[in-house]
Amino acid sequence: MTDFQIFASELPYPDLKIYSVSRGDVLALTDDYAGRDSETTAIMQYAYQSYILKEKYPDLALVLEKIAVVEMKHHELLAEAIVQSGGDPLIAGRHCFWSGSAVNYSQKVCDVLKADLAGELGAIENYRRTVASLSNKSIIALIERIILDEEIHVRIFEKLIEEFSCE
Repeated sequence: MTDFQIFASELPYPDLKIYSVSRGDVLALTDDYAGRDSETTAIMQYAYQSYILKEKYPDLALVLEKIAVVEMKHHELLAEAIVQSGGDPLIAGRHCFWSGSAVNYSQKVCDVLKADLAGELGAIENYRRTVASLSNKSIIALIERIILDEEIHVRIFEKLIEEFSCE
């Protein structure tokens, strides 16, 4: 298996400078933070997958753990942005509390990798929609920086799908 060294962009995350934020900005962040297709889901999904694949695929399990750590950083940064914007970082999206039913519980390696690739592509799409709806330039810069990490994750999963001959 390829020895992955980079799981996040080497660029620093921008400092948040939040002076005034619309309620819409806070709501836009909540779905990325803890909605169905969110950082919360990604963390739980990668953790689950690393546990179930560890015995048979220890190197892959480690890759999933390292990606989960990056997603935890995103989770923390989004929570900070929500708090600084006057919001409450509940583990919930706009419409409901987060649930473990959002996690993909596939156990076959190719199904896992395909689900993870789809999740990362979906995260990028969701983040781009969020950026388009935001008014605060500091939060926009944060989301754009997070997208760089998600793009690295896409490349990792594409390479893994190739290595495991998943079609």
